[in-house]
Amino acid sequence: MKNKDPMPEIQGVDSKLYDKKYFESIDGAHYFSEDKTAPKFIYAVNTSGVTSGDSVLDIGCGRGDLMMALAQKGADVTGIDYSHEALDIAQKAIARQSAKWKDKIKVLHSNATALNFPDQTFDYVFMTDIVEHLYPLELKKCFEECKRVLNPRGRLIVHTAPNRWYNDFGYPFWEQPINKILNRLFRQNLLTRPIRTEQDYKVHINEQTILSLKKYLVETGFDSKIWLGSEYITPSKKDSSFTQFLEIFRQVLCHAYPLSLLPPLKYIFCNDIWAIAKKQ
Repeated sequence: MKNKDPMPEIQGVDSKLYDKKYFESIDGAHYFSEDKTAPKFIYAVNTSGVTSGDSVLDIGCGRGDLMMALAQKGADVTGIDYSHEALDIAQKAIARQSAKWKDKIKVLHSNATALNFPDQTFDYVFMTDIVEHLYPLELKKCFEECKRVLNPRGRLIVHTAPNRWYNDFGYPFWEQPINKILNRLFRQNLLTRPIRTEQDYKVHINEQTILSLKKYLVETGFDSKIWLGSEYITPSKKDSSFTQFLEIFRQVLCHAYPLSLLPPLKYIFCNDIWAIAKKQ
């Protein structure tokens, strides 16, 4: 049955907060500005198993990064967002892309809690970096809608950050103090941001842990595999052996690498939560 109420009266974060300035500052913006795809979106596509011809819904499509990566895989992609500025950015970015696949993308103004599509429309639904922006009631309703529009063998792909345990424990009690010491000793400029910024308090209103995300999915009728991504705590590749050594040294000190790849430390140092879910 098609949902006839595309914009429900469930109170959420003001869509006007998601303006051009916001999308120019969030994760992956520098890749997007160079017409490249951020590693997070490449990982999401490759992990999902999406293949050519699959029907895909991208909820909270934002700038369009993930939609374009999916279309290049041959998928037929529909992206929705309730921010008009997000849709404007996405449409302009899509228009610049190859004619071979840009026509495989459709962008719509819609709310995540009332998906205006018939039952069992999609093979895959993606929710990348939207869970933390939905109040509990919104998130439950969104997951219920995802279940409705997925076909019987469909999959829901979720990425959410930050991991609440990292913000509550790993960062304030270990990483931030270590960074301050390194900055003083070596005149570095390592991260010493507030635990949560003013913007975080406005938009990250439902930070998750692996346990809380699992609970939401179970309560809305999904079986799921949930894991913590190691990208935040794994040394990134550098141009020289010296800078590579410094990067490894930093990860050892700031994130207890490589012990943080294993329980229990990974629960407080890994900052990315991933899930693949299917209908029960």
